Amino acid sequence: MSDLRDFQRCANFLLNSGESILIIAPTGLGKTRAALQPFVNSRTQCGLLGTRLIYTLPLRALSRGVEDECKSLGVIPVIHHGDEPESEYFSERAIITTIDQCLTAFAGAPLSWASHLSHAAAGAVLTSYSIFDEVHLLSPQRGLQLLFALLYLRKRWGLLSCVMTATLPPSVIEFFQKFCGLVKIEASQEDIGQRDGWRKVYLQLEGTKDSDKFVWGEKDEKSLAELVIERWNAWKSLDVDGPQKVIVFVNTVDRAIRVYDELKNFFQNQDGPKVILSHSRFTRDDRKNVEDKLSQLFGKTANHDPAILVTTQVAEAGLNISAPLVITELCPMDSLIQRVGRCQRFKPDGNQELRGRVIVVKPAGDNWYVPYTEKVRLVEVGHDKKDKEKRNTSEWFPAIEFTEIVLKKEAGNQELLLNWEKEQELIEKALDRLYGAYLSGITDVEFFKGEEPFNALFERHKPKKQKAEEIEEEAKGKTEEE
Repeated sequence: MSDLRDFQRCANFLLNSGESILIIAPTGLGKTRAALQPFVNSRTQCGLLGTRLIYTLPLRALSRGVEDECKSLGVIPVIHHGDEPESEYFSERAIITTIDQCLTAFAGAPLSWASHLSHAAAGAVLTSYSIFDEVHLLSPQRGLQLLFALLYLRKRWGLLSCVMTATLPPSVIEFFQKFCGLVKIEASQEDIGQRDGWRKVYLQLEGTKDSDKFVWGEKDEKSLAELVIERWNAWKSLDVDGPQKVIVFVNTVDRAIRVYDELKNFFQNQDGPKVILSHSRFTRDDRKNVEDKLSQLFGKTANHDPAILVTTQVAEAGLNISAPLVITELCPMDSLIQRVGRCQRFKPDGNQELRGRVIVVKPAGDNWYVPYTEKVRLVEVGHDKKDKEKRNTSEWFPAIEFTEIVLKKEAGNQELLLNWEKEQELIEKALDRLYGAYLSGITDVEFFKGEEPFNALFERHKPKKQKAEEIEEEAKGKTEEE
């Protein structure tokens, strides 16, 4: 236990005391081990903690990293999801599964077994220590709500749960505590220093300054590939440390494939880097082959061969990979911070400082925000009781614009040094008020008149003024009704 970090020791103590927990710590600091170690230590103990482990993930592609972590601690798990339905109604001692499998088994209507086995699957979930990882990947309007309901019932029935996050806003964390009964565990300053003490990662936005106003340089697949090539050829001037490796995050699989094709075609006739593509549509065997390559080129013990990885959401969580340069399309702030966590992830030997860089680009086109399609409205209210009666409502717009406008304000005119404190600040500014609305079951986000960055977004999406003839027609209609 002496080699554990403060938050890992705290997790072990609380779980062994029968408390369900919420672990909050930076990416790459060991949350998975914090959740698994108490189960490993309980092999010879009685009680729920040592009976059965169900490790739940939002995406099936993330199971490989958790499987490796389990094996490193001496636990051999069974993987169970749509591609690998290997479990016998969750009867094994350690199971890695997906949220859909867990929820349906909990409800007594499992997806993967005959109906007469439903009671066995439900019973297994009810006699398990359950871990819920990478919960930021769940839809804030649907997936998180289901998880809240599941955790609430587990609390009522005295079942032991562990939820882990690095990127949820305060409003959601508070809800986990109050509604789901989870005890919050945060990384200590000493814990955080074990990452931020040596890791210096700078974030910059791709665009231009026009009279001190930042303007995004929007990129389609071809121009995004050209940006990667440009940075690759100018590697020595990037002020980053380590071997020449780049991770490129693209928001959709189809776009990722096209960016990969562009890079592959450019480098194929020269002594260039290995270019790899990773996304969620690979078959089981192909995915294993790709993950083996990723481990060799971007893993903790990777070689120094030059390489470029083009990937999607599948690599922003769960895959233990790293590169000195990360180029990513604009995405919600929680996902962005997860992607940042793949830059200079592994601590070097000794006291060496490692510099890394993350470049954010905005996709081109009217539907640039896909697949993050949730839409919301802003509601402007006054500061006092008299003014609060006056409510002005914006038009509907993509919720990802909260992240876009916060990034412009924070990093539009200068690069930004990211540490744990700054990451939490960015998440709160971009997501806290938004997720608070979701938790209330609404999609209207209130703000006070003049409050930034909401005011700037409201001005961008003010309702269009009615044409004179429409107003006249509407007034005429009301007169006739009277």
